[in-house]
Amino acid sequence: MDDSGRRQFDLPSGASNPRGLLIAAVIFVCGVLLLSTALHVRWDKSQAMSKNTEAMQTLAAALNSQAESTIRVADTLLTALISMHRSGGHGEAGLRELNQMAKTQISELGELDGLYMSDASGQYFLATNARAQQLNNSDRHYFQHHQKGSGSELYIGQPIRGKTTGQWVITLSKGIYEDDGTFQGVALATLSVERFRTLYRSLPLGEQGIVVLAKRDGTILARSQSDAQTYLTNISQSPMLQAINQGTPRGAVTLTAIVDGVRRVYGFDASLKYPVLVAVAAPEEQALAAWRQRAWTMWSFALVAVLGVGIMGLLVLRALGRQSAMAVELQAAHQSLATANSTLKTLAAEDGLTGLANRRHLDAYLASAFLRARREETSLAFALVDVDFFKGYNDAYGHPRGDQALIEVCKAMRAQTRREGDLVARYGGEEMAIVLPEMSAEHALGMAEQVREAVQRLGIEHRQSAYDQVTVSIGVVAGVPGKDFTTFEDMVAAADRALYAAKGQGRNRVLLAGRQHSDTGQLAEMP
Repeated sequence: MDDSGRRQFDLPSGASNPRGLLIAAVIFVCGVLLLSTALHVRWDKSQAMSKNTEAMQTLAAALNSQAESTIRVADTLLTALISMHRSGGHGEAGLRELNQMAKTQISELGELDGLYMSDASGQYFLATNARAQQLNNSDRHYFQHHQKGSGSELYIGQPIRGKTTGQWVITLSKGIYEDDGTFQGVALATLSVERFRTLYRSLPLGEQGIVVLAKRDGTILARSQSDAQTYLTNISQSPMLQAINQGTPRGAVTLTAIVDGVRRVYGFDASLKYPVLVAVAAPEEQALAAWRQRAWTMWSFALVAVLGVGIMGLLVLRALGRQSAMAVELQAAHQSLATANSTLKTLAAEDGLTGLANRRHLDAYLASAFLRARREETSLAFALVDVDFFKGYNDAYGHPRGDQALIEVCKAMRAQTRREGDLVARYGGEEMAIVLPEMSAEHALGMAEQVREAVQRLGIEHRQSAYDQVTVSIGVVAGVPGKDFTTFEDMVAAADRALYAAKGQGRNRVLLAGRQHSDTGQLAEMP
């Protein structure tokens, strides 16, 4: 700046400094913007948490009411059964009437899974499940609980696996006593844990949202996300349980779950009649997701405003900023297009259900492998795998479970083919194919047998199969292209014939084109 320009800013002593005033004004305006944004973001967070906890509490109250209603039905029915038994005695007519009444109630009340009555030795004399008639329940904790006491109240036991079905059930029991208090047996109702889980998992709580039905002593009765270990876990040390047992039957709390270590916002509601409660929870991250998005938006606007005050009048810099933003957007568009192209390429070669290579990719890969093996005069093996009795599986268990079974079978196949260059593909429907470059017939047969054994080890139930579980039949072919096979279609046809023969010989076996793999493990020529 020259002297004349400098002299323009030489103010008399005592006058205000315009530059200082401008800086102070900018700082003041920016400070007000940032402070107001911070206060609004904090208020918005409290509102988001309040709405989320209110929703969790409302849902917990509804589910607790449903659970309490189900338990009340069982309580009433057990009381009625005990009363009928005491008035009708142990005679054959009385027992028939009891059984008929129990079966009628089970058919009419969808909430209950089973009704049972056993004598003082634990032997059932009433069971809606016919397979339980010959069983004894004296080893069950609920039986021993009533055997020791003479109270008439309903006892809610820890989930157990049913002896007849193997499924997890909640036991609701009442003791049967003479007027003098002599123990005469137990009346029992069971509730399917899976029904509760199905209901709870249908609720829109997100992937890590959970619903828990528990007793006041910390025993977990049902949980939307659970395994066998869940029902052995006690949550009595949870702050939520402690608050309930200290006189707060409903409310909300944010804590880290004992079962899986995820921090969640819980809404809980405890029954005033029975020692049970329901807790509904959504991950804290999920509960605050919408708030975080709004917070980012508000902070973005605040920062833009602050920057706008700081760079007001600098049109050139703003134009450059716009140009820079356009470059970023263009780069993002290019990146998005590249990602989309990569995704399309993957989809074009992959089966959507199993994640294996699809038929188009298989045909191209097999043709390429065939040409390379013919050129290098190396062996090439090919196998066709068919899931046995799969139509019967779909008819009996439904297509969703059929799809899941296919996925598990494909995982087992892929685990057995780990060489670089091996390809596992979905051939069509329940048929898969395996391409094995540079592999002899003997090794290909051994690998196919490993695949068959791996699938059988899965132990997937299949009552419509002669083996009572999901199995596969495999046709294998191996040879040198150009010498043993003219085209790769010839290989496919030979493998298909071997597969057809394996199925004709009873399924759940591996056959090599030209040779067969017998049950003794020896190799013999196929007809």
